[in-house]
Amino acid sequence: MRIGTRGSALALAQAQMVADAVGGDAEIVVITTTGDRNRALADKAKWVTELERALADGEIDIAVHSAKDVPTVLPEGLDLVGCLPREDPRDAVCGRLEADGRPARVGTASLRRAAQLRSLPAIGDGQIEVVEIRGNVDTRLGKLASGEVDAVVLALAGLKRLGREAAVDSVLDDLVPAAGQGTVVIEARTGFTLDLRDDATWRALTAERACVHALGADCASAVGAHLRPDGTLVAWVGAIDGSAWLRDELRVAPDADPHALGVQVAERLLASGARDLLDNGTTQV
Repeated sequence: MRIGTRGSALALAQAQMVADAVGGDAEIVVITTTGDRNRALADKAKWVTELERALADGEIDIAVHSAKDVPTVLPEGLDLVGCLPREDPRDAVCGRLEADGRPARVGTASLRRAAQLRSLPAIGDGQIEVVEIRGNVDTRLGKLASGEVDAVVLALAGLKRLGREAAVDSVLDDLVPAAGQGTVVIEARTGFTLDLRDDATWRALTAERACVHALGADCASAVGAHLRPDGTLVAWVGAIDGSAWLRDELRVAPDADPHALGVQVAERLLASGARDLLDNGTTQV
């Protein structure tokens, strides 16, 4: 089996996890994506387009992604076919959110993280200055070490998978994670079957992606969606500057349709004015 992946350390670690789970004669095929060539592009598809093209052309059998990077609309002829058990989906802080006599400079490339940080009264209100930083995990940690920023906010799951958990100083429980955060997902051509799907993770992924899709959100939106283990779907939509936001949560029966749950929460947010927040967003961190 030919397993397509990006060439970053995290992507390779995740592809190896899938290869180990699949077993047999698995070959990891590294493909350079548009995002690898230009991280400044806002389009989320920059991380997956070339992998999807390789799938469609038969150059690889499956593609491995971080689920939060996969757009909610897939190209015709491709489907998500499996996933590994979810790692901790929360956001982690490496460094300090306080600085002596000035706002702490907090680095992130995520519009969702920037907006939610600015919306939190405990660390907002001018106590932090959110700055845009890009690069892989080690690059961002290097900017922290050099003093370019006082803290960086990263996915806890990625830090764990790279063995960088010691760099974590705190975890932001109040931030609603991105849909699919902490999940390694597998994409293949329609009709391809793979016996590799963690049921609880797949349910969460379905609900979260359905919510984001029903909201009409895209890579320029500050949106979070997280299905908690207790069956509660929490969703957050906000202005990039953190000045206005909506949050909703809904718990249903364990056997309820997760896709329907995601759509229902999105409709509740839209009825409360989420469309205005999404339409008035900006791509500036």
